[in-house]
Amino acid sequence: MEFVDLGIPVDAVESRTAAVCTNLQGESRIVIAAKGFLVVVQPESGECRQLPFPNEHDDYPYDTFSCSKGMLYIGAGVMFYAFDPFKLEYVAAMQTDAADELCGFSYAESADGLIYVTTYPRSQLYQYNPSTQAFKSLGSVDSEQKYPSHMAVDKDGWVYVGTGTVQKNIMALPPERSGQITQLLPEQYQDNGIGLVRQGPNNQVFAQMGDEWFRLQGGIIGEKIEELNLPPSLYYGSSFGKFHRQLPGNWKLISHSLSDYELILKNDQTQDVKVIKLQYQSNGAMLSPLVLGPDQIIYGTSNHPLHFFSVDPKEKKPAATNWGAKAIEHGAGGNIAAYAVQGNIIAGAAYTHGRLHLIDTSKPLQIENNNAAGRNPKCVTEHIEIHRPRSAVALSDGEHIAYGGFPGYGMVGGGLAIYHLPTGKEVVLQHDQLVAKQSTVALSEMPQGFIIGGTSVETPGGAEPASDTAFIYQLNWRTLEVHKRWALRSGIREYSMLLVDGLGRIHTLTSCSRYMVWDPANEQLLYEQDLSAWGSIVRQSWQLDKEENKIYGVLSKGIFTISLATLEPELLAVPPGIITAGFVKYKQRLFFAISTHLWSYTI
Repeated sequence: MEFVDLGIPVDAVESRTAAVCTNLQGESRIVIAAKGFLVVVQPESGECRQLPFPNEHDDYPYDTFSCSKGMLYIGAGVMFYAFDPFKLEYVAAMQTDAADELCGFSYAESADGLIYVTTYPRSQLYQYNPSTQAFKSLGSVDSEQKYPSHMAVDKDGWVYVGTGTVQKNIMALPPERSGQITQLLPEQYQDNGIGLVRQGPNNQVFAQMGDEWFRLQGGIIGEKIEELNLPPSLYYGSSFGKFHRQLPGNWKLISHSLSDYELILKNDQTQDVKVIKLQYQSNGAMLSPLVLGPDQIIYGTSNHPLHFFSVDPKEKKPAATNWGAKAIEHGAGGNIAAYAVQGNIIAGAAYTHGRLHLIDTSKPLQIENNNAAGRNPKCVTEHIEIHRPRSAVALSDGEHIAYGGFPGYGMVGGGLAIYHLPTGKEVVLQHDQLVAKQSTVALSEMPQGFIIGGTSVETPGGAEPASDTAFIYQLNWRTLEVHKRWALRSGIREYSMLLVDGLGRIHTLTSCSRYMVWDPANEQLLYEQDLSAWGSIVRQSWQLDKEENKIYGVLSKGIFTISLATLEPELLAVPPGIITAGFVKYKQRLFFAISTHLWSYTI
């Protein structure tokens, strides 16, 4: 029995937004944020410098902000940093309240140079004074919404924050919190989403209300502004590819990608394009769940950024082939979170947008011709109801797959998609057709052809859970009728993993690492054991071995097996690190991820 470190399949990191910093002398630097560090680029020479966060903090940033004097402000985890990109030094490092997960959800600068920054999920507002380096909390701007995604400050010092996701809001805060917070967005516009405010020149502020824009000043809604007269946003691009401010002069920043190791500039006069090759060192990208294809090759993706890779498990110490960031259509910062194998096809359900990707293992990979019929892998559908997929299953008719997961931001209850591979026809069941206001995060199939689904009450998109007890349900996928729903124990929040054995017994692992076996025929619990001593849940963490009549599985701190004859779990080994993603069994070798490394264990 041995563990083997197979190395880092994806030696890359994700750009977590960027900013163009221009000082009062007219010099510019482009600063790209990443997990644990910044990359500073001199646009004329292309020189790159990598600066780790102070004290080796290794957290993800969410956004970056360039002030009018050329300083960079950035939050990562509970830390807030002021950074001078010209002197290449951190001027300040401040810690926010540990009750928040992320500092730096949005930023703004007042006319007198004060910097404002918000946090997730408590929507706290902080003020930083660059002159005195004072950093103070101004309290919460919204006690209900968790995403304070947009912010601006008018010339009078009023701060405006656009919040959401369950319900749009625009909150107006008087200078220095000298009065009450005012909610500005009229009720008819408070639908699902995030309130939008925009910072204009000379500390003008504009807000979107429905399809129209209005000027904000002094905490009140002013005149309507025609969209043609609206000043352009200071943000360019989208998602983590966006950047704050633009280069002065003819050369403009077009895009940045640490994942592709390149930054692209374009001269708006000559139309010349300049590609700067980015240089940095990283520990690689976190790995997502693995799948063994019908060609006996292991496939997987990394997570933030999404690169597609493959591994031949027949080799004693196989090296991964990284197919890059463009292999998966619309991949960007997500990952393929769940797989089902049907014939020659691997179906992978990906975050974000619940996109379904089909990989035909009988054909060579063809990743160059986007939107062409010959592309392989190919994205065939997407569903916001399954924005964060968690599980997939190949159905026994040999033609369908099903996948489920959590819905989009601000939504409660995820859907279940059933996709017909030969024709592309599909049906999406909403949560109220399955278990109302819950999400299907685990899937299996009974010998009789019924889908077995396990739900979660959790709401990772910002909404509040509607219940505290998850269910297992039995679905006739041909008639789309749920025949049974079972709550095995009150208070179980999630059935994270499911397997149905040859006797029709349902095996499940809950989110608190409790192993349970349910007899659906007699509706009784056959076995129950707490496995939390072996660690926490790992996605795609177990597999039924019919030949050995066993289940093999991993938790974060243990590799285990379960005999179907006795139903008793047995710890096989303790891994050399925390297992973060699973899990493929190939002959007598188990493959899994420990952070950014792929590992194998020989039984």
